[in-house]
Amino acid sequence: MSKQHTKQVSSEQRPRPAITTSVGSPPAVHLPQPSTPVTLDPWDTEGEDDLYSVESTGGVAVDFEFRGAVLPGVLVSFGDLFAKERRREISAGWGYSVELPAVLDLLEHVEQGVVEAGAARALLSEAAETLYGPFGCRAFEDPAKVRVACRAAGGCSLCEERRSWFEELLDHSDLLWERLHQPMMYPFAAGRRGIHDTTCAVVRRETPDNYRRPAGEAYTQALHHYSHSVVSYDRDVFESARSYPSFTAMTAEEARAWIAERTGPKGGRNYTWCQRCAPAL
Repeated sequence: MSKQHTKQVSSEQRPRPAITTSVGSPPAVHLPQPSTPVTLDPWDTEGEDDLYSVESTGGVAVDFEFRGAVLPGVLVSFGDLFAKERRREISAGWGYSVELPAVLDLLEHVEQGVVEAGAARALLSEAAETLYGPFGCRAFEDPAKVRVACRAAGGCSLCEERRSWFEELLDHSDLLWERLHQPMMYPFAAGRRGIHDTTCAVVRRETPDNYRRPAGEAYTQALHHYSHSVVSYDRDVFESARSYPSFTAMTAEEARAWIAERTGPKGGRNYTWCQRCAPAL
């Protein structure tokens, strides 16, 4: 039998034997979306009609396609069961659940020779791989292992997800660096703790000596470090590496506006004046 392939497709597409979503691509989420099957009392005769007609509302339906047969709408979920007896990597299926009737039907197809045992196993593994991102499985991984795997592979899905944020921060850093080197045009500089002259020793001390936008391998390493930070969308964390400029150089007009924004209705200041350079504004 030919090798199975996993990919998500729309309902109009029919690829070669594969696992496909039968309800379209599931949305990307940051938390798992476990199935929420309806609980019924099998001894409740008054609800007998409902017992055989109610469907669960959770999980994601996928089509298991192989030679000569299709198991449509197999419900797969994640996050309910993490059996310690069969612990393994999440990417290898730990934490996933597949509806039992579909498993039994799949085994029946194996018995009938419609699908080989190895191919059936590949279908299940590929379903786990396909839904890893949409189910937010990465949140359950050991962060240290994720970082190691990312470095070994030269990148990961998390790095790609946060690349645009990283690029925006680099663009801003380029602008900050350019302004800090034009003190005649931008004579004042604001930092996290207050306002200074751009030429102040404090500004020079806390600004990198030779900032250069990372490229090549340096870019890959910087993106990795940023992406795997605890709160990578926070610029303060980005700047804490001390490899990027953090002071915002401003014109006199911009500095006065900056001060006005941080002055309370009763004249109280929400910033500090540098006592060393005593900026004259």
